[in-house]
Amino acid sequence: MATMMGRVALSGICAGIALYVAVRTEDEKVQAAAAIASSSLFGFTATTLVLRQHRERKSRELHTDAYLEMLRQVNVPRSNAFQQPEVCKGCMHYHGRVYGGNLLICAMHPYGTENAQCGDWEAKAMDDLPFDSDENDPQF
Repeated sequence: MATMMGRVALSGICAGIALYVAVRTEDEKVQAAAAIASSSLFGFTATTLVLRQHRERKSRELHTDAYLEMLRQVNVPRSNAFQQPEVCKGCMHYHGRVYGGNLLICAMHPYGTENAQCGDWEAKAMDDLPFDSDENDPQF
């Protein structure tokens, strides 16, 4: 990238010199050649800068799209297709989100426990438990 910018800078300098020659000389052929060279070099410089900006914008768009897709995967709501295991109900560690089509139960047991009881089960704090509107008993 630095080499390309060096070429662009050199092209701009050469275009300026060619333009200077075209203005200062009396020979019409030299003026025409210098004008053509100057316009070509200025065109190259402008085109290179525009293309560089375009590539950078495309690169940012691709990175943004990838980042947004990652955020979508992280923030996928809990799916009704996956049922919370009975042993996990009321556990503070239960995560229950889907990533790439896979349900993550919790950090200790990503795919759930194989037993009817879990040694890592911890009750949610009372403030976190959902309450039924008719009763004050937590719903599990």
